[in-house]
Amino acid sequence: MAGSATHDGAWSDDRIARELEAWFAQRMFEVWPSYRAFARDGRKRLHAAVVRTGGARRWAPELGVQIVEHRRGRRLHDDDIEQALRALLRAHQPVRFPSQPWLVQHGPPGLASAVRSSGGAERWAARLCIPGPSPARWTDERLEAELRRLCAGRQSWPTRADFKALSATGVLRAVDQGYGSRWWAERLCLDSSRLRKRRSPARARADPPSAQGSAG
Repeated sequence: MAGSATHDGAWSDDRIARELEAWFAQRMFEVWPSYRAFARDGRKRLHAAVVRTGGARRWAPELGVQIVEHRRGRRLHDDDIEQALRALLRAHQPVRFPSQPWLVQHGPPGLASAVRSSGGAERWAARLCIPGPSPARWTDERLEAELRRLCAGRQSWPTRADFKALSATGVLRAVDQGYGSRWWAERLCLDSSRLRKRRSPARARADPPSAQGSAG
């Protein structure tokens, strides 16, 4: 049914499969259970492991049960939303609250729309103590603060894959539309040797300040 890949310490795919199979056989589920059913039976950690490894979309077909989509106008409970979000944040560790497309791609069915209809990203970011989604417009000051936080502890400029993994593609887009990666890498005193200089910068700017000037 599942491979032997491990997730979150002892929660391997095989263990998740075994525990799901035993629980489903005991409860005789015909549809995928809600988070409340997991919690009621003392299986919160199992639910979190399921979310981290593909969610109901992956495991329901393997168990032979259907996923019942919530009807229009009916909201997921906040407990369900929070549990799913916390599991995703632990697994992916984004630097900001994820975007709607990211939630659709990585989250369980209905999570993105449930977040949108239950207060939106700003509400859930505050509840989960994570910075909100990328602003619609970036000032130089806001972008620099975000990059310093993103690059803390790094010696070199992050790759595009790093930005994507941290759900920070909006930050990189603002960098590309502005002074570019090489300018910001030098501004933050990061290794920029692998970055190419722009032939035609998107925005004219004086040379980046020295390392001493940019440290403050």
